[in-house]
Amino acid sequence: MTTFPLSLSANWLSDIQTDDLTPTEQEWLFEPHSLTAKLKSKATSFSVKVLSEQAFNLSHEQQQLLGCKTSSALNREVLLLCDNTPMVYAQSWLPNNQTHNSLHNMGERPLGDVIFQQPELVRQNIEIARFDSKHSLQNLVTQLNLPTQTLLGRRSVFSLNDYQFLVAEVFLPGAYLYS
Repeated sequence: MTTFPLSLSANWLSDIQTDDLTPTEQEWLFEPHSLTAKLKSKATSFSVKVLSEQAFNLSHEQQQLLGCKTSSALNREVLLLCDNTPMVYAQSWLPNNQTHNSLHNMGERPLGDVIFQQPELVRQNIEIARFDSKHSLQNLVTQLNLPTQTLLGRRSVFSLNDYQFLVAEVFLPGAYLYS
């Protein structure tokens, strides 16, 4: 049984260190717009499955990454499914903030459908990581009955006015990125 939140500890790299990616991998990993919209354009049906939504305390490193002093946040973990096939595992760190608590009550709505409608949304640099066959994230892959392989993921901090939050997305086996 998988325990949430899943660890996404990895060697996160900026785009200047990704020369070994294929053009398709680069296209998906560095998509500047909504990944949700890109996935929807490739599938007949799209859905979100919430795996976990729970309050947690940000570590000092997470607070630095987000540039916030708040110690409490919501950790939201979901699967993005195309035609009922899990394509992406996504994790969001949403610090508690009275102004943007609407992001804390998304249910099965994709976060990307909401945030990319906001003209004031700013995305910081996209960082990339690889998750090898020994990474704890592979427990979820096994639970989903998907083949074990090295996975690619991306993360970036978003700003919505003065509110910063982090979104990390890991492409699961069979995702369009690997084709």
